[in-house]
Amino acid sequence: DGRDGELPSYSQGFFCNKASSRGCSPALSHKMACTMIDYSLRGGDYMPPETLQYFSKAEIGGPREADFCPVYGSVYSGLDAAELDCRIASNMDSIDVIYSEEYGENSMCFETTGSEGRCYRAQCIYEDFNLKLNVDGSWYTCEEDFQQIEVSTLSGAFGTTVTCPRLSQACPDMFCPVNCAGRGECVFDHEGANDTVARPKCKCFDENDKSASCSETFTLNGKYLRDSGSLTDTIKTNFFEPLIAVFVDHPDTWTTSSWAWAAALFVVFLLMILCICSSFWPEKEKRRPVPKNRRMAAM
Repeated sequence: DGRDGELPSYSQGFFCNKASSRGCSPALSHKMACTMIDYSLRGGDYMPPETLQYFSKAEIGGPREADFCPVYGSVYSGLDAAELDCRIASNMDSIDVIYSEEYGENSMCFETTGSEGRCYRAQCIYEDFNLKLNVDGSWYTCEEDFQQIEVSTLSGAFGTTVTCPRLSQACPDMFCPVNCAGRGECVFDHEGANDTVARPKCKCFDENDKSASCSETFTLNGKYLRDSGSLTDTIKTNFFEPLIAVFVDHPDTWTTSSWAWAAALFVVFLLMILCICSSFWPEKEKRRPVPKNRRMAAM
């Protein structure tokens, strides 16, 4: 059915197909074992879908997060991930001496014919566009992906074959840094005036951007603006919010609308006081008119 678990060439260095195999993590920082899972032990709901089945046994596959592709991502020999980290110098033990392994800040994992990853000190050489690894005090050069190098270990007592990693995987900044930041095209066969060999180089969409990763290009796509001059405050308030502020906020924080409400309330308050007070004012006595016959009698 075509599902034989064979690894295509483009997947080398990332995927594996045997649970017993040991190699290196995709970042080349750790020794790792191949992660293969029998999903029949987890129930039917966990089975790989038909389009993501790579082995004759449909229930066999890698992690779900990797679309069921087996990857080097499992610890082994009772060690945790930190103890398999090539960058931690204290991980060195007596067995590693046999293979002249070296742990430390500049070490990375290399696959070997011993079916296991080994830690060796390595340096990316930008000018020569290659990777060098140090085994038992001698430097060896990786000039191309998956190059096989015969090395001697333990002062020549043993020998093994080291498989060079994918150079873009081990030394990504020698290629187009950060994939040209999405603002340029990676030209893999570029030959500059000062380059002795053809090497990948970013061709930025903005011709004025001469940075190695096109990081100086500023894309104004709506989310980013050149400055904040076009941004103005648009305060939306409810009609009664300034009135409420008169009762709950300190006068120092009142807006013009709040002061207008306060003035209006003060005027209403004064009118109410006047109305109340006027109801208690005494009325003037009206003079009764003197009857006409009384006026004549007085005369």
